Amino acid sequence: MARVLVVDDDPVAQRVLVRLLSPAHEVRAFGEPAAALRHLAEHGADAVLTDLRMPGLDGIQVLARARELDPEVLVFVITGHSSLPSAVEAIKRGAEDYLAKPFEPEDVVLRLDRALERRRLVARVRLQDEAAAPGGPDGALLSAHPRMAPILEVARRAARTDSTVLIQGETGVGKEVFARLLHAWSPRAGRAFVAVNCGALSAALLESELFGHERGAFTGAVTRRAGYFEAADGGTILLDEIGATTPAFQVRLLRVLQERTVQRVGGTAPIPVDVRVIAATHEPLERAAREGRFRQDLYYRLGVVTLAIPPLRERREDVPALAGHFLRKHRHVNPAVGGISPEGLAKLAAYDYPGNVRELENVIERALILESGPLLSPASLLVGPAASLAGAAEAPAEAPEPLAMDDAEREHVLRVLERCGSRRAEAARALGIDKSTLWRKLKRWGLQD
Repeated sequence: MARVLVVDDDPVAQRVLVRLLSPAHEVRAFGEPAAALRHLAEHGADAVLTDLRMPGLDGIQVLARARELDPEVLVFVITGHSSLPSAVEAIKRGAEDYLAKPFEPEDVVLRLDRALERRRLVARVRLQDEAAAPGGPDGALLSAHPRMAPILEVARRAARTDSTVLIQGETGVGKEVFARLLHAWSPRAGRAFVAVNCGALSAALLESELFGHERGAFTGAVTRRAGYFEAADGGTILLDEIGATTPAFQVRLLRVLQERTVQRVGGTAPIPVDVRVIAATHEPLERAAREGRFRQDLYYRLGVVTLAIPPLRERREDVPALAGHFLRKHRHVNPAVGGISPEGLAKLAAYDYPGNVRELENVIERALILESGPLLSPASLLVGPAASLAGAAEAPAEAPEPLAMDDAEREHVLRVLERCGSRRAEAARALGIDKSTLWRKLKRWGLQD
């Protein structure tokens, strides 16, 4: 069901459009344009039907602000004051269509459904084009290693089915990238892809987030809420870190997979869902199931197809291509850098990357911040927690005496802050520390505002 907002100061027109569109879509009506725009900003929508002449904001202003909030939203301008100039203005501003009152009900439904279907097709084609490019949706699967070829082939075959897929691999190898690739290659590509980190939520909150809850189901449940399974209906859901879930949750998930229905927390009615499930974990689930830490029946249900992604240290041939991809991705940080020096590539290839592909991306982004030459050099390619400080804190060869460690660290931090334009969040990322650690260091040195 598409989410449609009706914006009209005429209550009768509101009721007509809600009654007309509600059987097929989720429709919310607003008499005040500002309230509709707040709802759009907070909750999103697929389409907006707005009257042209209203007090406060008119339909053209609603159109402009809606497109600012979401360039993909479809906006239909409806008016009883039909005129060619207003129609031309609405289309020039990005309106999907222009409808004049009195309109034929069937015509409104037909035009809306055609526009929604066209948007779904465009999104699907875009995803398929991205997936067909080398490296998948964001290039992070570039690989020249022989071990990756059969994994990608199995992924392509599995993507064409609705079978559950279990993706295993160390943290940072790109499990979510693989899941998005499976979705992009699948017949569900034009529908929703929802990723949930199961390890980041408590057991009770995870059930509420995934399955939804009814009003009054628990303290704080003041309204009914649909869960992520309902949001992903027709598409794909990724359950990341599935090994961190409790046995009670695993029982509920097994029932969802078997019956293709969810039951909201506090509810009794089963809700049908059509969702392709992909699970991911950094821990081998087979061992967890054997040791009784994970339900064996759920393990076998999830692992119809299992993809084991090797760590980056076992496929060092991929480092140059991945480094080049991340250099292009973050080129805006330092447009003067045109590549990576041979010595820099040799340094990158020699490192083990305990954080895998994610760590390599951080190394390249940090190097772009630190580099002052046309190529990323070994001096800017700081790998490992110790090397990030030691490599940049070396005193110049002509310095009369070495700096004390605290002075060297202070100088390095200030240099990174300067390169980042005093943006502390960006500087903390480049230094490989969190913002609170950077704040404490600056406070210790008397530099915190």
